[in-house]
Formats: sequence, C-alpha cells, structure tokens
Amino acid sequence: MDWLLVFGFSFDAAARFQASWPRYQTVELDSRVYNPETEVSWYEETPGITLGDELTPLNHWLSRKTTQRLDALAEKTNPTFRYLKIGTGDAYAYPDLLPESVVRVDPRIAAESLPQETDSKRILAIEHSRGITCSRFRPSGPGRIILCSKQVPYAPVEMTLGTEARILGIVDLEIRNLAYRGAPPVSSSAARHWSPAALNRSEGRGRIGDYLRQARVRSRLSFHETSERTREIARVLKHPNYFCAASALSDMEARDIFPRHIHKLISLSAVYCLPVAGLAALAGLPSETAGRERMPEELIHIRGRRSWNNAAPVSYFLRAVESHFEEIPFFLRGALSALLGLPNLSVRDLFWAGATARLTHPYLKGAAFLAVNRKSKTPAPSLSSPVWAQPLYLLELRDGSRLCAACTLQNDTLLIRPCTTSAPLLMSLRNHVEVEVLGRVAAVVRRVGNAK
Repeated sequence: MDWLLVFGFSFDAAARFQASWPRYQTVELDSRVYNPETEVSWYEETPGITLGDELTPLNHWLSRKTTQRLDALAEKTNPTFRYLKIGTGDAYAYPDLLPESVVRVDPRIAAESLPQETDSKRILAIEHSRGITCSRFRPSGPGRIILCSKQVPYAPVEMTLGTEARILGIVDLEIRNLAYRGAPPVSSSAARHWSPAALNRSEGRGRIGDYLRQARVRSRLSFHETSERTREIARVLKHPNYFCAASALSDMEARDIFPRHIHKLISLSAVYCLPVAGLAALAGLPSETAGRERMPEELIHIRGRRSWNNAAPVSYFLRAVESHFEEIPFFLRGALSALLGLPNLSVRDLFWAGATARLTHPYLKGAAFLAVNRKSKTPAPSLSSPVWAQPLYLLELRDGSRLCAACTLQNDTLLIRPCTTSAPLLMSLRNHVEVEVLGRVAAVVRRVGNAK
C-alpha cells in the first residue's frame, strides 16, 4: 500500500463511490481500511466525554479542526461487522430499512437457531443466487425459510439454508438518508415467484471475464452505464486513466483480459462493488504477500507520511462511540457527506440523539446520531407522504432543551405532532419566542431490531 501511495493511488478511494451511489440490488461494501496511517481531518476534543441522555450537538465536545493519523485516533480501524448498501429494487425490509441506506450486519450469530424463531423482529442479511437480501422471514420446515416483505409486494421466496441460501448475519444498525420518499418501485420480475438456484461457491476462481460479467449483471448495469460511472470517478479523482470505455469493458469480459492500469482496478471495484484487494489478487497482486521489505527511507516523504513524534492519544470521543457500537466504520469517511445528504458537512450539523427509546416515530426509534440541514428552518408538511414519513425538524425550546419531531408552521405558531415526541398532547409554540427551529433532519444513524 505504501508503494501505491508513492504513485498517487489509494485502494480506499473505491469505498467512497461504492457507498455513495444508489444500487438496484443490495450489495456488500468493501469495508477494509487499506491505509490506516492516512492523515484525516479531526478536531480538538473535550476530555472525559460521556454520551448521555440529552440531545447534544457534537461541537459541544469537538471544536477546532486539526489533522491526525487515522490509526492514532482509534486502536482498531478494520471492522469485524459487514456493511451493505440496500438496493432500490430489493427493499424487502421497507419501511424498517429504506432503499439506499447503509446497514451494518452482525455475523456473530448461531445461524442454525434463527429459522426456529416463529415471530422474530430481527432482520436477516441472506445471500442467495441473485445476490443479498435483507428481510424478515418465516420458518417453512426443517432448514427452510420464506422471505417476507411487510409492505412492498415482492413475491415471497422460499429457500433451503445451506444449498440455496446462506445467513450472513443480523442487521443491527442503519445509516438512513431521509431524502428518500415514497415506496420503492417493484418490477414485474420482482413481483413474480421465482425459484432460487444453488449458491455459486466457485465465483472468482475461473475466468476473469466471467467474474466481471457476473458482477456487472448482478449490478444491473450495461457497458455504457458502467463506462459513465467510471467517467465520474475520473472526474472526481482527477485522472483520465480511471475512465473505462464501453468497448474496453466488453473486451475484458469477452477476451478474459485484465486492465493494465491500477486506476481501472479501483474503478471496477467502485462500480461493481467488488473488494479491490480481491481484484488485485486476480491480477496476481495478493495483498497477503505484501509488506515484507522495508521501503527506502528517501521515499517516505513522497508517500505523504509525516513523522509523528508526539502521537495524540486515542480519541476520547471515538472511544465513547465504540463503547456504544463496538466499532466505527472508518471506510465510510469519504462517503459521509453523500450518505447524509449534506454536501458541506460540518461537525455543527451532527447531533448525538440521546435517549430516544421513548420516541415512537419509526425514524427516531433507536436513533443514535442525527444529521441536520441547518439551512432548512421553515417546517412544511409533505402532503404526498404518510404520517410516518413526514419531514422531521430539530427544535430548541426556551429552556435550552432540544427535541426532534414532525411539525408544521402556521402563521407564527409551530404545531408539533404528539406521535413523534414523548408529549401526550399537541404542542403549540410561538416561533422565535418559545421555540427555535435548528434545521431539518437529513439523516439518522439508528439501531435496528433488537439491537441495544
């Protein structure tokens, strides 16, 4: 990885695009941090941070920007959980999980015990012949389950565990962008019953062309669409070699050839949601055999690594977050603005949600963090959306307390729905006198199902 940095490459760039782009099918993200020694923007912190019950802005604990090495902020940078991007055409768990959300999957389960649960609230990530689906389920005999969609009319699918399906884990966390409105579209093929095929356990061991074609078909992309996405990568990363022409993509599949440029490995990983280290291994560059010889001292400054004489202690804030969630998905750092729907993301836009167990709103149940658009301060209902999908706003009351709720502004009076807060009655407050609107909630990081 150090040699890649010398020539201006980072395998971590692929995860930025994998997580940002909408997907038709649910896909697994490459969650490995390839360069844990990279320098990242961070903040000066208040010692002794405690994530309590109050709804608190993160700038209460984090102040002026600084620069720090990633592995100096946290002892662990690579995750043990798995991370998926929910597809717009594969939203079996809607509205519990929204399309385009990123979810965390806990693989530490006794998979054989799950099919015996007759009324489980847990959402499983299940791998099958068409990809991955996050769904609730019902047992259907020994070793068989049926995927059940609560609101979207997908065809129910019965699968045999072990041969036709594999349980990857339980979904326990969701990064949900609230910009998604309306029910997911259902294609005619998704509404028709289909029989799952046997799982393919040899994917990636045969021809490289077959491997890339399977990935493209699974992504529901044409050569032209794939090429256009690589054009976007080339524009963002500012190098033309990241672009892959449609004819070159076709040749890779038909002639079983691999691209000569590292740029194109990163592009293919980003577009098809393939682990970039796995692609490099197919090209004869297995990462397991790397890092055995010391890099020449004269090149250390070229790869952009500083000498940190007085390394800062592990972050108090990140340590507090880890105590609640076990780990932090550092691989998402480049995609955070896109995931939260805030192009100019600032620490002032982020809030610790506090104690949300008492909140009944589907978006707020189990919420841990809120991302707020501070430019949107005029509450307005979405007349085309049901009550549970109404826009949410962060409010500050005259006594300094904060709450999050769906509300409407009529003249100079703010009306707050009782179903979204702990208040049993309709709240009517004078705007700019008894209450201030801090902004519209753009995204929520929330626990899912039985996760604590």
